Amino acid sequence: MKKTILILIAGISILCGLTSIQAQNVTLTFTGQDAADQYVQLDMVIVTNVTRGWQELLFWDDTVLVMENQVGIHEMGANGANGANNYSPLRLGQNNPNPFVGTTDVNLTVADAGTVTLDIVDGNGKTVVGANDYSPLQGTHQFRVTLSTAGTYVITARQNGQSSSVKMVCNGEGNGNRIEYLGSVETCHGASLQMCHGESLRQMESTTNRPFQIGDQMEYVGYSIINGEEFESPVMTQTLEGSQTIIIPFNETQLHYNLPVVITDTVSDITDFTATCGGTVTDDGGDSTVTRGVCWSTSPNPIIDNIHTLDGHGMGSFTSSLTGLQSGLTIYVRAYATNHEGTAYGNEVTFTIPINPNGDSKSCPNAPTLTDVDGNIYNTVQIGEQCWMRENLRTTRYADGTPLEHGNDASFETAYWYYPMDDAANKPNYGLLYNWPAVVRGETGSAANPSGVQGICPDGWHVPSDAEWTQLTDYVSSQSEYVCGGNYINIAKAMVSTMGWDLSSLGNPCLAGNDSPATNNATGFGALPAGDYYDNNIDGFIFLGRGFNTFYWTATVDENYPYLNLAFNRGFHTNYDSFFALSMGTDMNWGESVRCVHN
Repeated sequence: MKKTILILIAGISILCGLTSIQAQNVTLTFTGQDAADQYVQLDMVIVTNVTRGWQELLFWDDTVLVMENQVGIHEMGANGANGANNYSPLRLGQNNPNPFVGTTDVNLTVADAGTVTLDIVDGNGKTVVGANDYSPLQGTHQFRVTLSTAGTYVITARQNGQSSSVKMVCNGEGNGNRIEYLGSVETCHGASLQMCHGESLRQMESTTNRPFQIGDQMEYVGYSIINGEEFESPVMTQTLEGSQTIIIPFNETQLHYNLPVVITDTVSDITDFTATCGGTVTDDGGDSTVTRGVCWSTSPNPIIDNIHTLDGHGMGSFTSSLTGLQSGLTIYVRAYATNHEGTAYGNEVTFTIPINPNGDSKSCPNAPTLTDVDGNIYNTVQIGEQCWMRENLRTTRYADGTPLEHGNDASFETAYWYYPMDDAANKPNYGLLYNWPAVVRGETGSAANPSGVQGICPDGWHVPSDAEWTQLTDYVSSQSEYVCGGNYINIAKAMVSTMGWDLSSLGNPCLAGNDSPATNNATGFGALPAGDYYDNNIDGFIFLGRGFNTFYWTATVDENYPYLNLAFNRGFHTNYDSFFALSMGTDMNWGESVRCVHN
C-alpha cells in the first residue's frame, strides 16, 4: 500500500512538473546592431516559429515578445496538435486605429478550415452589420470596417464553434455600415517595411499565447531605417532555449550627423505684400543632402510647420521670396536647415509691411485707408457693394475721445477692451477684443442693413448688423473664384489670412487651417485667429483660441432670448470650411473682435 501511494505521489509530481514546464513563459527581447557594432533602432521584427507554423510582428517601440505557454500537458504531441486546451484557432486582433473616424482595419487569424462569420453589434446589442460569411485559407486576413455613427461596437468572428471578439470605438463620419475583405496578410517576410508597418497592419501585440516548446526552430528578421533607407537584416535561425536578448545584425553601417548651422539674412525689398530674405548654411552637420529656406509667422519663433520656402540644398547662401503678406502686420522670420538629424533655425528677424496710403486693387476706391482716434491706420477692402476694414479694430477710445476701460474681468454693463490672450504683443497684428457694451456704446442694437450703430467705430464707419454680415457671405458664396471645392458654403479659405492659422489635423484643403495657407485670402478680408475671452463654465472667463479661431461681433441682439443678454456673432475656426453663424447669440460679456463697415 505504501509503495502504491509513493508511486502515485511520484506520478503526480512528475505530471505537475511537466505541466509547470509547459506553462512557463519565455521573453524574447530584440535589439539591432549595424556592421560597426553600433545600436540601430528596430522599426519592425518578424518572429516566426518554424516548427509550429506561426508568426508575430513587433513594432518600435515595443520589440519585446512574451510567449505565454498555456497549452497544458495534453499538448505534448507533435507540433502541439494533440488537444490545444487554451489556444484558440480563431483570433481577432485589436482594430487599428482605435478609436477611429469612419473606417478602421482588423486582422483575423484562422488556424482551421471552415466558413468564418463576422458581424458587428452596437453598445445596446443591436446588429448594425449582419452576418457576413467568408472562407479564408489558414493564416492571417485583413478586413476593413466602416461605421457611420459614433459609439462603442463589438465585432465578432465565429467558426466551428469558436468565437473571438474585440471592442471598437467609432467617432462617426463613415459612409454606411459594412465589412470588406482586403486580403491575406499571413506573412510579411521579404515585404517592405512600409507594407508591413502601415497603420492597417500594425497590431502592437507583444504577448502571444500561440503554442511553443523549448527546442522549437525559430527565425527572426529585423527591419531598420539606416541613413534614411530601409534595410532588412539577414534571417537569423535559432533553436528556442528560453528567455534571452537577441541581437539582430545588419550588414550596413549607420552614419552619424550633427544638426546643421544656419544664419538668417536681413529682410529687404519690402512691398505691400512681398519681401525678400534668405540665409547662409555654414555647417551641414556632415550631411550634404541638407535642405534650406525660411519660415515666417505673425508670432515669434516660426517653424517649418508655418509658411516656409524651400530654396535648394547644401551649404552656402540662398535667397527666399516671402509672398502673400498683409500690410500693417509684423512678420517674424527665421532661416532653417534640415538634415537627417533634424531641423535647425537661424536668428529671428522681424519687419512690418507698410500700409500703402493708395491701397491696392482690392481697396475701397474712395477710402483705401482709415485712421481711428488713437492714430491707428487700417487698410480697407471692397467686397461686393460693401467697404470693410481689412484689419481688426484696435482703438482704446471712442471717436469723440472718450476712453474705454482695459478689462480684467467680464461685464454686461461696463464697456471693456482686452488684449488677445491677455498679451499686449498681440495688439499690432490681432487688434483688441471688446465686450458688446463697448461695441455698441449704450445703443440697443440693430438688425437693419445698414445698422446705423457707430458704437466703437471711427467716424464715417459703423458696426455691421447680422444682416450686413449675411450680405457679405452671400456675395462671397456667389463668386466662383472664392468658393472652395465647388460648394458655395466653403468660403473660409478665401476670407482668412495667409498667416497665423494653426494647421488643422483633418486634411481638408478648404478649411481655414488648410495646408496651403499661401493661397488663402482671395477676397482680401484677411481674418486672423485672434481668439476670444469667454466663460468655459469650468474655470470662469479665460482667454483662448489665438491661432485656431476668431469671432466678430454684430450689432444685432438675439431677440429670441431677450432675458439672456445675447448678441449674434460670426466666426472662423481652423477646422471649419465655412464662415459660421451660430443660431443662438453669444453672451454680451464675452470679448470678441470687431470689423467696421463704411457708411
